Amino acid sequence: MADYDLLAPHYDAVTGDSATEAAFIHDIIERRHGQAATLLDLACGTGGITALLAGAYQVSGLDISPGMLALAREKLPRGTQLYLADMTGFRLDARFDVIVCAYQGLNHLLSLAAWQSSFDCACDHLNDGGLFVFDIATVSHLDQMASVPQIVQEFAGHYLLIRVRTADGMIFDWHIEVYELQPDGRYRLLTQTVALRSFPLADIREALRARFTSVEIISAGDSADKDHEDRIWFACTKPA
Repeated sequence: MADYDLLAPHYDAVTGDSATEAAFIHDIIERRHGQAATLLDLACGTGGITALLAGAYQVSGLDISPGMLALAREKLPRGTQLYLADMTGFRLDARFDVIVCAYQGLNHLLSLAAWQSSFDCACDHLNDGGLFVFDIATVSHLDQMASVPQIVQEFAGHYLLIRVRTADGMIFDWHIEVYELQPDGRYRLLTQTVALRSFPLADIREALRARFTSVEIISAGDSADKDHEDRIWFACTKPA
C-alpha cells in the first residue's frame, strides 16, 4: 500500500486549512513568474492546495497514492489531469509553467540521489523559464520532533498520535496512529509508519544550482542560520 493510503480519509482534517499555504504559494508564483498559466502539483495528496490554485492556473496533480488521488478528484474541476506516479521518475507528455511540491513532500525521499532525480523530473517538465517551488522540513526540525515523546491531536472525535524516532540521526520514522471513532462509540486503530529525511541546505542548493539558473531560499524566520529553522521554501527558475 502506498504511504498514506490508509490515512487518506483523515488527511485534510489533520493538516488543517490549506488556504494559507495556497495563498503563500500563489504569492511566490505571482512575484517570480506572473505570466504562469499551467501548474503541476507534485505529491498533491488529497488536492487541498491544488484545488485552491485551480482558480488561478490550469492545474494538474501527481501522487503515488491512489487513495489520495481519489479524494483529490472529488475536489478538482472536471477534466483535471491527475497522474499516479513516483515523483522521482515520472515521465509525462506535458510541460508546465510552474511545478510545486508542498507539505514537505521532498522529505519522503530518503537519499540525496532521490532528491536529485525529483529535481531532474521537475526541470524536464517545466517550460523554459518555468518555476519550481517546494518546501522542506530541515534536519534541525526533524531532530526536534524526535526529541518530543509524542504528539496527540483530537479532530472531529478522532485522535491522532505521532511518535518520531531515529536510529542514526538521518532517517526519521514517523509512527502514526489514528483512533477512528466508530458509530457505536468504539475506536478503530489505523497505523502507518512514514520515513522522512532532510539534508543540509548547502547540499540542496548545490544540487539545484546544477539544474536551475536561479535558486532562492525563502523562510519565515529571522535566523542567520537557515539550517536551524523549522521549514524552508525554495523557488528555482529553469533556464530560458
